[in-house]
Amino acid sequence: MTQRARTRTLLLAAAVLLLPSPAATGDERNQLEQTSRRLGHVESVLRDARADAAAVATALAEADREVAGARLRLERANARLDTARQRRAGAAVALDQATDEVAGQQARLAEQVRGAYMTGRVSGLAAVVDAHDLGDLVSRTVTLNYVLAADQDLLARLDLARRRAGVLHAGMAQAEGERAAAADEVAGQVRDLERVQALRRQAKERLDARIARLAGAAAALRARSGELRNLIRQQELARQRVAAQRAGRVAAGQPAAAGAGGRCDLSGTSAAEQWIIMRESGGDPTADNPTSTAFGLGQLLLGNRILYLGQDYATTDCGKQLSAFRAYVGDRYGTAERAQAFWQANGWY
Repeated sequence: MTQRARTRTLLLAAAVLLLPSPAATGDERNQLEQTSRRLGHVESVLRDARADAAAVATALAEADREVAGARLRLERANARLDTARQRRAGAAVALDQATDEVAGQQARLAEQVRGAYMTGRVSGLAAVVDAHDLGDLVSRTVTLNYVLAADQDLLARLDLARRRAGVLHAGMAQAEGERAAAADEVAGQVRDLERVQALRRQAKERLDARIARLAGAAAALRARSGELRNLIRQQELARQRVAAQRAGRVAAGQPAAAGAGGRCDLSGTSAAEQWIIMRESGGDPTADNPTSTAFGLGQLLLGNRILYLGQDYATTDCGKQLSAFRAYVGDRYGTAERAQAFWQANGWY
C-alpha cells in the first residue's frame, strides 16, 4: 500500500467516526430519530431499574434489621440456656452431696444394728441389757429411743432432700431441653434471614451493575444525539453555501460545468463509472439530494467530500468531482465494476 493510500485510509476511518456511512445508515436525520427513540427507551428502562433498586434496597435494609433482631434473640436464648445449664450443674452437685450423706447415714445405722445383734458391742440393744437398775434402764431406753428417732428424722429429711433434688434435676433437664430447642429455632430463623439477606444483597448488586450499564448507554446515546445534531447543522450550512455559490455563478453568467447544458463530459470514464454517475446525478455536477448532504456527480455525502476534496468540498468542477468519485470507489469497492454490482444489488453504493 502506498503512502497516499494509507493516508487516504486513515482519513476515511476518521470520517467514519465523525459522519455516518451511507452504507450503514443512509440519512443522519433518520439516525437522530433512531438514536432519540433508543435514548427514550434506555432512560425509561433506567428509571424502572432505579425504582426496582430502591425497592430492593428498602427490602435489604429491612432484612438487615430482621437479621440483627434475630441475632439478638439468639444471644438472649443462649444466655438463658447457659443459666439453665449452670443451675442444673448446681442441682447435680447438691444431689450428689445429698446422696452421699444418705448413704453415709444408712451405713452408720447398719453398722449399729450389726453391732447390737451380732457383735454384742455397747450400742443399740447392748445398752439396754447392761443397765444396772430400773432408773438406769429407763434412762438408757429413753436415750436410745431419742437417738433412733433422731436417726430416723435425719433419714427422712435426707430422703426428702434426695427426692427434691431429683425433681429439681428433672425440671432443670426439661428446662434445658426447652431452652435448647428455642435456641435451635432462633438459630434456624437467623440462618433463613441471612439467606434472604444474601439474596437481596445479590439482587441489589446486579441492579446496581445494570443501572451503571444503562446510565453509560444513556450517556453515550445523548452524546451521539448531540453529534448528529451538530452534523445536521453543519450539513445545512454546507448546503446553503453550495446554493449560494451556484446562485453567484448563475448571476454572473458562468456555466455550471465543463460539459454542454451544465453537464460534465464523461467520455473519459469507464462504462461502469458512467453507469453509476448517470444514475446518481445524470452527469450534473450541481445535482444535490434535498434529504441528505449528497452532492455532485457521484452524490458523495459531505463527510466523503471533505475527505477527498478537503476545503474544496463544495466544488462543482467536473475534474475534481470525478477524481473524488474515483477515489471513493477505489477505497470502498476496489473497482468501479464492483461498485456497479453493489449498486445493482442494493440500489445505492
